[in-house]
Amino acid sequence: MFDRNLTFFSLIALPVSTAVPHAASAQAIAAQDAAPTPQSASQDTDPGDLQDIVVTGQRTQSGRARPAGPGEYELTSLDWPDVLPGTNPLALVKNLPGVSFTSTDAYGLDLSDAFLFVRGYRANELALSFEGIPLGDGSYGSVTGNSVLSVGVPDTLGSIKVAPGSVRVSTFSNTADGGELRYALADPKQRPDASLSLAYGSNNTVVTSASLNSGELGANGPRILIGAQRVFKDKYTGAGTQFMIRGNVKVVQDVPWGDVTVFFSAARARIWGYNNTSFDMLEKLGWNGTDILFPDYAYAYRINLPENANKSCGAYTCGELAALRPYDTGQNTVDMVGNIAHRFDITSDLSGRVAFYGASNVTNIAISDVSTPSATGAPFSNQVWQPRSRRFGGTAELSYSAGRHTLSAGVWVERASSTSELNWYSEPLLGQGAPLKTVGPYDVYGPAFQTRNSSRWRTRSFQAYLQDAFRITDAATLTVGFKSVDFTTAGGGVGPDEAPNGSLTARSAFLPHVSLDWRPDSATTMFLDIGSTMIGYRVSPRGNIGPVSSAWAADDQATFQAALPNLKPEKNWNFTVGAYRRLGAFRINLDAYYGIVQNRLLNASTGPQFNPIRTVGIVPRSTIIGTDITVSADLLRGVTLSQSLSLSRFRYDSDLAFPGGVLRLAGRNQPGYPGTSLTTQLTAKRGRFDTGMISTIYANQPFTYSNDIHVPTYWMVNAYASYRLPDVSGIPDTSVRLDINNLLNRNNIGSTGIGGFSASGDYQTFMRAAPRQLLLTVTSSF
Repeated sequence: MFDRNLTFFSLIALPVSTAVPHAASAQAIAAQDAAPTPQSASQDTDPGDLQDIVVTGQRTQSGRARPAGPGEYELTSLDWPDVLPGTNPLALVKNLPGVSFTSTDAYGLDLSDAFLFVRGYRANELALSFEGIPLGDGSYGSVTGNSVLSVGVPDTLGSIKVAPGSVRVSTFSNTADGGELRYALADPKQRPDASLSLAYGSNNTVVTSASLNSGELGANGPRILIGAQRVFKDKYTGAGTQFMIRGNVKVVQDVPWGDVTVFFSAARARIWGYNNTSFDMLEKLGWNGTDILFPDYAYAYRINLPENANKSCGAYTCGELAALRPYDTGQNTVDMVGNIAHRFDITSDLSGRVAFYGASNVTNIAISDVSTPSATGAPFSNQVWQPRSRRFGGTAELSYSAGRHTLSAGVWVERASSTSELNWYSEPLLGQGAPLKTVGPYDVYGPAFQTRNSSRWRTRSFQAYLQDAFRITDAATLTVGFKSVDFTTAGGGVGPDEAPNGSLTARSAFLPHVSLDWRPDSATTMFLDIGSTMIGYRVSPRGNIGPVSSAWAADDQATFQAALPNLKPEKNWNFTVGAYRRLGAFRINLDAYYGIVQNRLLNASTGPQFNPIRTVGIVPRSTIIGTDITVSADLLRGVTLSQSLSLSRFRYDSDLAFPGGVLRLAGRNQPGYPGTSLTTQLTAKRGRFDTGMISTIYANQPFTYSNDIHVPTYWMVNAYASYRLPDVSGIPDTSVRLDINNLLNRNNIGSTGIGGFSASGDYQTFMRAAPRQLLLTVTSSF
């Protein structure tokens, strides 16, 4: 249970709010309440959009106030006021009820340290897309997708559509166990404008962002939106820097029958990482004593020498300390994503959309390996995990309106090729050259002297859907549909060390989805949402140091083959029921959900972080049950208070069966997911001044599969204050903002399960959260 004092302080002493930095008047609230009704949708709106949370930067009222469809909400960019500029886009939805987000660094730039859960499902278990492009599995070291961190510029986002319950049948994905997050850039504007933002803060952080709208070029010409962002900062502990640059362009050309949109995004990152930590390390080395040893190469060299292995290095022997605290770790990545889409109207009732896309990812994840000496004679080497992926696909959809019915159908095809291998590169002898950098280059002292787990895969994805949105009355809409899926991955080890190789298919002809949305008046909403999903088998190689559970992560071909008879595609059912009611200045939003997870594949992890050993097996059945309640109130003119409470449990109903044994999991809860989330929010606006505070508590979070260890209660308080300078002729509209992340400077455990979870006992698989961080931002619009 979480600390009683924390609860009281969150509820009473520090009520803080992400909901409404610009508090609305009663008239504005009423207008917002009345807006998202089924009959108010435009004629060319996809009926499935009524089942989404819409996050748009153009609104002035928090969308957390009312569901926009069955089991979902309509948000604005004001729902993430405590998110620092340049932060991982996963954080933009963290203040939704039922959502938990943690990261080691306040910006979440390290792919390994940003973890999102939505009603028990991780980010790589949701359907993520950007500008209609399915992102696939974008988790740490993924070989089948792109991380949303490396796609687009957050400052140019126009909407995020989030369905936390069950993914729509019209959303194309081979990873969706639960809901969905669909990111889209703002549409280019008719008139030109530009903005420039510069931020400076703790740890020499500099965030520079710029956007440009061309306006319409010529008579009936294209409109262009360009965005760019550069983030550079020092780590908050130890040494090393984190650098990321990303940019995007979106071009829209109107034509008499619709429009054509071209989108392209590119990103590059060079990230020094933080070391994985265990509870034993925290106890013996202290809160600030567990990070990597970089740049002290001489010390790392000495403690790694075989003759020093049994000598004392403080709380551990030198050999133990060398394994726990590597010299260096980090990553460099390059992502490119783009598409061309055509929206067309054949008649006033018949419309459609076709799109073609491509995406690529190049990743190098490095960590010092004390178990493998360098070819130069240095006592350790640099192990580099090098996954690569390329994906090409297309979608086609049609929508037809006939009276009270809107019929829609669509198809998605994707082909993906991916590779992965582990390479070992030599470090220099002490005093005979500069040590390798974790972000590269790696071949300074020759090519890789050892290669293992070379693997190649090809993945084929197919999905088709049919849906009918039936407007029963002006107040009620029933949506019924189903999808068919066929996901096949073939390949695996191709090297002489024979990493697992084989083919796995997930196929289902009928996965239904039913939802009912009833809005009897402008102050009331009730909804029901039921859906079934199936995912493809997740792909990650033997020896990977990420959190993805995969059959190909087995130790050898024999283990892989032994697991095959018991493996079945994961299939899920998700049920949500809820209601919303406005009572004067108060708004109450309540939902309850239940999920059935069948055939979940798990890898229980043991061994050091640079050489993990994983079992392969499935849990035949698990269940998710939970409830979210949010109460918001306009206390005074310009002052809004909101309190949300989420209670959730992801419980294994069966044991984990793997070749040669059984891990007793029945009755245990999923590790890494908090059972209790409490968010208290307060915002105030007075003229040109905005301020707010946000308090988030995560409690009851198991650390292992057996639940014998729990993560201490996480409590994060963020605050911000913004002032818009008075208008002066000839001077751009300018605002100044101060953000404080972790206001109380509390020592929190951040992300857990970075290297997977152990069956029981302590394991080096979590990272700390950042201490207090300040950021001052100046933004000018032209």
